[in-house]
Amino acid sequence: MKKIVLAAVGLTGLLASCGGTLIVQPSDPVRNLQLNAYQSQYTLPTAYTDTATGTTYPKGTSIICDNLTTRLNVELTWDGTISMVGARLVGRDTGSTSTVYSSDFGDLYSARPTSVEFVVGPNTAPLSVESKRLSSQDIVVTPVNTFTVKGATFVDLQAQSSDGTKSNVVQSVQALPVADCTL
Repeated sequence: MKKIVLAAVGLTGLLASCGGTLIVQPSDPVRNLQLNAYQSQYTLPTAYTDTATGTTYPKGTSIICDNLTTRLNVELTWDGTISMVGARLVGRDTGSTSTVYSSDFGDLYSARPTSVEFVVGPNTAPLSVESKRLSSQDIVVTPVNTFTVKGATFVDLQAQSSDGTKSNVVQSVQALPVADCTL
């Protein structure tokens, strides 16, 4: 009995000597991720019909230029906080994928749509992505003069909170054509 009382007194003394207050910040896990818009740096100046598939792409369609570095901009909203976003390119015809992640956003809330940009390097889409960094920047849209379709890729996005909670996965509505381009 004496040992229990002594242990309790010792523990009380130890806790009292800490003197500081422990503050724990609760996390607000990410949820309800939504892809509002996506835009490529390159677009078609006129409507184009792919002779291989018969698919017609209207004027202004965003494309990934396989022989050039292409910046893609996505506009997202979410509830809670995110610390990073992952973007995965999925080849429509091959199923091949590659994923890149943003730098740490530090538990960013989305009070309004937020733009995130990533880069697809030459001769890599839809198989891989060049940059491992995402940043929030505007892109300048540049029409291309020639367009030879090689395939297409979907863009899947998922966000993560600092506590490790992952959001739902959102996917682009249409696969972006992948082509060799000249400006």
